[in-house]
Amino acid sequence: MLVKVLFLLLSAGIISEFVPKNRLPILWSLIASAAVAFFIYMLTQLGPTPDLKIDYPWLEIPNLAVNLDIILNSHNIHLVFALSVLAFLVLLQSAFGEEKEKNTFNGLVLLNLFSALMLVFADNYIQMLVAVGVCDVLVFSVINNIEAKKTYIYANFLADIGLLSIFAVILGQGGGLDLKNLADYAKFGHHKDFVAIILLVCIFIKTGLFPFHGTYVKMRQIGFNRLNYVLYAATPLTGYLLLLKTEPLLQISHYSYPLLQIMALLSLVWGCVGAVTIDNLKQKNVYFALMFWGFAYGFTAFGTRLEDFYFASVLTMSFLFGQILLLAYKICSNEIYVSETGGFLPRVKFTFLLIILVISSFYAVLMVPVQQNLWLSIVYGIIFSIVSAHVLSQILLGPSKADDRVQAMAKNPSILLWLPMAIIAFAVLWHFKPSITSLLLCVFTWILLFVYRPLKRFDYLYEKDNIQKADYISEVYNLLIVTPITVFGRLLWVTVEFVFFERTIISSIQKCLDFMVFLFRRIHSGTFLGAVAFTTVGILVMFVAWWYGNR
Repeated sequence: MLVKVLFLLLSAGIISEFVPKNRLPILWSLIASAAVAFFIYMLTQLGPTPDLKIDYPWLEIPNLAVNLDIILNSHNIHLVFALSVLAFLVLLQSAFGEEKEKNTFNGLVLLNLFSALMLVFADNYIQMLVAVGVCDVLVFSVINNIEAKKTYIYANFLADIGLLSIFAVILGQGGGLDLKNLADYAKFGHHKDFVAIILLVCIFIKTGLFPFHGTYVKMRQIGFNRLNYVLYAATPLTGYLLLLKTEPLLQISHYSYPLLQIMALLSLVWGCVGAVTIDNLKQKNVYFALMFWGFAYGFTAFGTRLEDFYFASVLTMSFLFGQILLLAYKICSNEIYVSETGGFLPRVKFTFLLIILVISSFYAVLMVPVQQNLWLSIVYGIIFSIVSAHVLSQILLGPSKADDRVQAMAKNPSILLWLPMAIIAFAVLWHFKPSITSLLLCVFTWILLFVYRPLKRFDYLYEKDNIQKADYISEVYNLLIVTPITVFGRLLWVTVEFVFFERTIISSIQKCLDFMVFLFRRIHSGTFLGAVAFTTVGILVMFVAWWYGNR
């Protein structure tokens, strides 16, 4: 039955893509939400420890037969449930929000959910790579900004080529198609450092870890709801799943984990800096996501990988915080610059209570990974607390810099937008049942940070164009990669095309043509000696041809 519901999601997604974008958009959004809700209900009926494995024949190639695997067990059901909940929240936000192309977007969400689940279920290279590629295409369709599309597809196209190269090397050494054979390659394979490092680079690109986060920073032009879904439930997630499924490959190189540790910590720090210094609220959201992914990768990097249930829980709460920023964006009448907001708290007290509920649930979840990696959880908790309180305090409690129209229109969002978020946050809080004393201490500390805002001295950076408009990562990329390639290409053009082609080949051809032109002019000169000479040459040619033809 569950398999039928999975293909129901696939069918609903395909149908949504063919429905005209302005034809009953709210109704179709609710139908898509109902399909996901029914899938969530079916998951709850399986219990916490399901054991389902179904193989569908996919490619029947001799010696390389591939099955479509659907494997649901106690390890991955939590992530399957979390991804379904995120899709459900996004679809509801699309139904009652300001999304212009609801039907198209809803179809892409459903198709991406199906593709992400196929990646979660994947037990062979082919299904894994196909799922990753399909997710790339779907996110490319979700992005409705040309500049962001170009950057995204260029980076992910290179990453996909890298992944294909890696698994071609593994397959070429007799590794087989099953992911369980990675351990054998780790023992007997060649080019181990190359495979491990290229794999990590591809994962970094897809997840958008530092310094590859520019792909997602440029998505600040797309809708907030679309951005949240891309950051937490689409391509960055595929990068993390790739890491989990190919982790044995990291163990074959001494450079893998040190590199992963450096990139995870730099992502966490750079995300904190960007969330504090950048004025654009959507861009801040990207940096909050960068902090989360740096935190998630940090556990794997330092040998205490987040358990599936806790990763799914932290992922859900990080997404809910992104939705809180979305509500703040709506409160400000879609004002995207934080420096142009402030003073909204008296009008949106209920939204502030919702924020406290989500923050409380976030702490309830974060207290559990503390037992696995104490220092990393504490560092992330402190950074998230300070930065989240700083940003929300600027919008709700800081000095009002919004115009009279925006101040007058500030109000709590519709119940249809915040109620699903409140239910999910309360359910998480109820499930984890944290220590009341510890939870109250964390929430009270967050409120103090919200009121006093210790980072307010950095507000002046919002007025610095060299910070707000600068793209240092792209500049470094251009300086260290693009410029050397351009210079090298220029040198090749001068040495190869100018010297070799023009001076050698083209010059030789020109001289041959000049000789032939001279020869034909002499043939048609009309003089008596010329006629005798070329007639004699013709007779000699015929004689030679006759002679060799009769030997």
